[in-house]
Amino acid sequence: MANKDSRTPAMSTALWKIADKLKGIADIIEHITLVSIMGVAAGTVVYFLFFQWLSYQPYLDFRRYLPALLSVIGFMYAIYKAVPILEDFWGLKRSRINTSHPFCVYVAIFLWLVFINSIVIAFGYQIESGVAFHVMLENFFGRYGNDTPHYIAIAQRWYENTLCDHRVNIVFFPFYSILIRVVYFFTPSYMFAAYVLSNFFALASGIMFYKLVVAITSSDEARLAVKFLYILPSAFFFFVPLTESLFLFLSVAVMYYALKGKYLWVFVFGLMASLTRSVGVLLVVPVACELISKLRQDVKPVEIETHHRINGQIWRKFLCLLAFPLGIGIYLLINHMVYGSATQFMVIQREHWFQSMYYFWNTITYLTNQISTASTSWVIGISIPGVIAFWLSLTLIIYGATKIRVSLTLYAMAYFVFAFGPTWLMSGPRYVAVLFPIALAAAKIASIKKSYNLMLTIAYISMFILYFHEFVRDNFVF
Repeated sequence: MANKDSRTPAMSTALWKIADKLKGIADIIEHITLVSIMGVAAGTVVYFLFFQWLSYQPYLDFRRYLPALLSVIGFMYAIYKAVPILEDFWGLKRSRINTSHPFCVYVAIFLWLVFINSIVIAFGYQIESGVAFHVMLENFFGRYGNDTPHYIAIAQRWYENTLCDHRVNIVFFPFYSILIRVVYFFTPSYMFAAYVLSNFFALASGIMFYKLVVAITSSDEARLAVKFLYILPSAFFFFVPLTESLFLFLSVAVMYYALKGKYLWVFVFGLMASLTRSVGVLLVVPVACELISKLRQDVKPVEIETHHRINGQIWRKFLCLLAFPLGIGIYLLINHMVYGSATQFMVIQREHWFQSMYYFWNTITYLTNQISTASTSWVIGISIPGVIAFWLSLTLIIYGATKIRVSLTLYAMAYFVFAFGPTWLMSGPRYVAVLFPIALAAAKIASIKKSYNLMLTIAYISMFILYFHEFVRDNFVF
């Protein structure tokens, strides 16, 4: 009975929080008029008809259909402007919706997800129309140069020590494929399962990132940070059946729960992050930084100065740091069990992809030199995007060093060194997509002036369109 009574206040608090969130959503819905519903319906119909038309066009060329896209956006904007005029005319004008409410942010993330997937689906059906949706996904994402088939193969057959190409799968970490295997039991194909997973975590990542930034700074900067997270030139990889969205969610969750002091969740998400990608182990840097900060706050100065003793309960919090080497250790054990060598993945990486860890200044040197020496397709798809990703991320890391939380800066620096260290780097922009501290740094710049926000947004979206165009055409975008 005592246990039940002790749970009652906590349960009541949780119910009140849920009720408060539902009230905020109800207030937003209350401000929606019949005219605004009709406007949304009209915009949705135009949107659907456009992408249905796009999916039956004969050429995989985004530039060819840019005028059509701009005309549709312009017409939908006209609908948006007409709604309040009609509301005033019919006397239905309500109070303005509170767009700063988190629910509006989450809806915006979902609509961006729908928009990107619509383009993917439209171009996917240009490859082969008249097939089932999951078959279209396999045709579109299973093309040359994409790492998705490797994760699918691991989900289907696990790691194999054979003479065929399946040997190279050992360089890909297992957690994403494990989730694909689980979700596959509820979906028509492995590719469909991977697609659902990536889009689910793409949505969850934005929600978690918003909560993290709100905990650090203001809701205004959080909205800006979420925007720049999703319009980064390579952010479309969040919606592709790859590990980007999963790793982004896990890494942001690790930082969020580290800030909240919930170290069991730090351990759980940290273990999964280090089993998703090798850079997951780098999350030990910001978590350790936050733990040391908590230690300085919790331990009384007199205890440090006189007895040099640390409370055992505080030190037990540091056990969450074991999650990161534990995840890498499990991956090394898999290497040993399959190949008899814990470092076999390094051999495959070097022999098949010509990659080994080196200096990041060597990477920017050969990427820059390739601009004048490599083929046009390679330059457009790899060299120029790689150079832009390098300098953009480094610039934002430098700016954010004095503007964002020090633990995030240290993580960004460690990630930058590791991500741009491999020789023969081809996926630099994709690796940068999950470096969430630079989105916060971009938000800091955008919050200074509206003109900075506008210029940065235009630059981001322009590069996003160009890079996404190369991806949907199956050019050298990995």
